[in-house]
Amino acid sequence: MSKPHNSYHDHPPSAPPPDDIMTQPFTPPSTLLQHFNSIPWAASLLKSPDYYPIQTWSRLPKPSTGEDGFFAGTLATPSTIPHSLTLRRRDIAPPPQEVPVWPSPTASPSSPPSSTPPDVIMLLSLSTPGICGHPSTAHGGIVATLIDETMSLAVTTHSDDRRDHPRGAIYTAQLDLRYKRPVAAPGLLVVRAKVVARVGRKTWVRAQALQEEDNAGGHLEWAKRKRVMADAMGFWLETTPATSRL
Repeated sequence: MSKPHNSYHDHPPSAPPPDDIMTQPFTPPSTLLQHFNSIPWAASLLKSPDYYPIQTWSRLPKPSTGEDGFFAGTLATPSTIPHSLTLRRRDIAPPPQEVPVWPSPTASPSSPPSSTPPDVIMLLSLSTPGICGHPSTAHGGIVATLIDETMSLAVTTHSDDRRDHPRGAIYTAQLDLRYKRPVAAPGLLVVRAKVVARVGRKTWVRAQALQEEDNAGGHLEWAKRKRVMADAMGFWLETTPATSRL
């Protein structure tokens, strides 16, 4: 008798997450909520009527396959990234079906206009020393990983537009990342990602990693500036279902 596929752990390697993971509201554990509600900026994002928490597929351990072991295991420890929460926009519009202009190597991608809010926001509590390169500074590779991870979730949120055919796995084909400032650790990092175009199985995503300025200048908590620490554009490819299972 075959085993029913009724748990997250039963999905084969590189399988896309179930649709309900990316669409259904998720009630985070009380300890997770307490942690992020203790940070005013994170608490304000949690209270936004335009977003709601969803379960982070890549944060769920899948020991039978090893899938997502890096983000759900290596980067889920007290000395790396002990707390992570994903917020999804309630109303996500289908992206334009035209190839966007890729930024030149010497120019930073322009920020998306305020009228186009991100599809996904990730709240990430950075710890030390497990993610550090320089003292109290997150390694650049970790910053790229977190931007890439948030982009993947943004791409997956558009899966409900693809019910006319089975989905394959998604892969990063190109990631253009501009580092603007060192990312402090420990500290809260907020990564915002939005799908800006999709043509067939090709998807383009814009993302930014932000942190609040420190309180050394005496700014009031509510008046702290949010500073862009890294800016990125990514190009993603979706395989056919048959290819993704090979």
